Amino acid sequence: MKMNMKKFLIAFLAAAATVPAATEWQTQEKLDAKVDSINAKRGVEIGGKIRAIAQASYFDTDQDPTGLNKMPDVERNEMANADIDFHFRPYEFVRANVMLRFGAGMQEYFSSASKTMSVGWINVEGNIGNSFYWVVGDFRQQYSPLTLFNPDVEILYEPTIFARKRHMAEAQELLEGNQRNLQGANIQFRHNLGSTVGELRAEALAARLNRTSVLDLSGAEGNILPNDTIAGASLASNMDKWLIAANIELLPLNKNLYLGVTPMFIFDNEDSYSYTYRHPDNDVSADYVLTSINPYDTDPQNTMVVSGRLGGDVAGFLGNKNLVLDLVAEYAYSSDKIYTHTAVPVLDATTGAQAVDASTGENLYSDVVTDEKLNGSALLVNLNAGYKTADAWGALLGVNVVRNDSNWYNNVAQSPKFFARRVLNSDKDGNTIKYGVNSPLYSTFDALYNYAPKYSPATTTLKTDDGGIRDGQSESYNIAPFNKSSWKSGVYSRSQLALIESLSDPALQLALPNGLATSNRQGARANLTLNWKDYAEVQGLFSTFTQVAPVVGFKEASYMEFGGGAKVDVFKMLGFKKPLELSGSYKHSERSVDTDNWAAFGTADGTAEFKSDFINAGLYVQYLPRLGFTAGLQYINSEYNAYEGLISGLAAPKTTSKQMQWMVGLDYSLADNAWLSLNYGMITVSNEYNTASIVAAASSDGAYNLPSYYDVSTDVAGKFKHEFSQSIIEASINVEF
Repeated sequence: MKMNMKKFLIAFLAAAATVPAATEWQTQEKLDAKVDSINAKRGVEIGGKIRAIAQASYFDTDQDPTGLNKMPDVERNEMANADIDFHFRPYEFVRANVMLRFGAGMQEYFSSASKTMSVGWINVEGNIGNSFYWVVGDFRQQYSPLTLFNPDVEILYEPTIFARKRHMAEAQELLEGNQRNLQGANIQFRHNLGSTVGELRAEALAARLNRTSVLDLSGAEGNILPNDTIAGASLASNMDKWLIAANIELLPLNKNLYLGVTPMFIFDNEDSYSYTYRHPDNDVSADYVLTSINPYDTDPQNTMVVSGRLGGDVAGFLGNKNLVLDLVAEYAYSSDKIYTHTAVPVLDATTGAQAVDASTGENLYSDVVTDEKLNGSALLVNLNAGYKTADAWGALLGVNVVRNDSNWYNNVAQSPKFFARRVLNSDKDGNTIKYGVNSPLYSTFDALYNYAPKYSPATTTLKTDDGGIRDGQSESYNIAPFNKSSWKSGVYSRSQLALIESLSDPALQLALPNGLATSNRQGARANLTLNWKDYAEVQGLFSTFTQVAPVVGFKEASYMEFGGGAKVDVFKMLGFKKPLELSGSYKHSERSVDTDNWAAFGTADGTAEFKSDFINAGLYVQYLPRLGFTAGLQYINSEYNAYEGLISGLAAPKTTSKQMQWMVGLDYSLADNAWLSLNYGMITVSNEYNTASIVAAASSDGAYNLPSYYDVSTDVAGKFKHEFSQSIIEASINVEF
């Protein structure tokens, strides 16, 4: 086996070295012949994706000269995945699709037990005639931003070298655009009823969004805040969660008019409610008791959402192919059952006094649950206006107007696919990694672009005896392998969404952390794009939002974003076929909220302000047929005023944060999503904290956002500046075929 693998690697490298010598038409001819050969064998098609990455990250700081933090300074992540797609077509109208994922950690190459094979995707699909289509199993779907949608982060003119890393991280989680991954059954009907009546589209689906699952409440996998006992901290599920939806659309008048309606029902199947044995409140010293699988999120979801959409293509009515002018308005209504829990004293049937637990002597209470319907609404209006010529230039203005009230709730449109987590050098965090954006070593760039499909953390004591794992457990999670990634495809409950929003990255998710379906927002955003052929493009953006209803203790918060950017392909402008692309962008984001009646608590009212600037600069050039050079720079500067620090709830709130990432690399590219790259880069972070309250208390207990080497005894000014860096060396392969 070793010899075969060696021969394969030699053959692969030899082929890679000789490919540049072949002409484009010869290579394409060979590929076409191979595809034809496979397709000819009774409807069998094979495709897939291959991803491999070898990465080393070196942590460094000058603020721990005595080595108080003894955790490893170097982290190496090496993995290879092959997602092989098999498409079988035994009959013309029935197809079966299976994706097998083969994985291996390169550091465990000689360990057969560490190799993995799983079925990542499986379904059967088919059609009846040209109008009816069905699928059973795994599928993806999106309707509209207010109904079924997977909101993403938006980075203006993201440098190619970083965009590729993000593409690989999302592909690892099987994410594609704003489509949501579902598992169930989907049927679709499409039929053209003539130019006047137009095309009718009807669809129905039933999908399980989550299943009853017993997860370790203290494990890194399956928890938002491991070891915490607050609502939403765990993703363990007491019940199966389901989505039943229908979508009907009509496009009359040559598809220039659009009408759509989408009713959806999202619910937990209460008949599947299950129990397990757990330690009360995660206290491992207490005896096991029979309890709910997730005792901190026991209420079943029962949500109805109905959306109506109306739109028109004015340019289509006018028959002007150069004009862009269309308008779509969507109104959605949600009705969600919410629950109130009240502790009612249990009375002794004999004495009439409150009953007492005989074993503990504590008074007994019963949990009385009442429910009510919470009705909300959301409005989204989208306008696109512009003009384009056939081969010269174009201008497009896109405007979104949003009015979502505070009761609006639809978790299949609001659950984000990006939830910021710590990735590289996470062993250095020790007990604080679970706090995400509040971890002392967190950086936006680390969360965005890095991932490790299977990571084995080090124990906090670094002992080598039999008690090392037992004594070296982290307060954040159990020491066991887990998947480090900020990208997920989950659908979260109301309490989980609230917790995720409180831990969102303000540099990326400030105004609309849950996309255009974010509740309690009203305002608008506009994007103006100018382009000249495929040589150059310029964008400008502006958005302003406020809360519809204030949060208790505050007035309505306001949000504003503005910025712009451009990309230019210098070589194409000069008539060359290979690219030399320069790109850059700047975006400013800010949030402002006035406090309300804080004088009742002994504090004067004021304004909490957060401001952030995000800069991107990128270069991509191909200097030989397939060899290229990539470079990227990103910089984030954030400022928090004193009142922003107060509402954060942190013992040591940030006052400023400066983050920078740069990376350069060489790549060998076959196509847009087929490359081999060798990169080197660095992330540097400088955070300043207000530690006055810690100095006054002479203790840093509870200040989990400060590094383990912070020493309160040397902090005289009540301010602490923390600086660290991560040097990253990586080699990656991504091939999609």
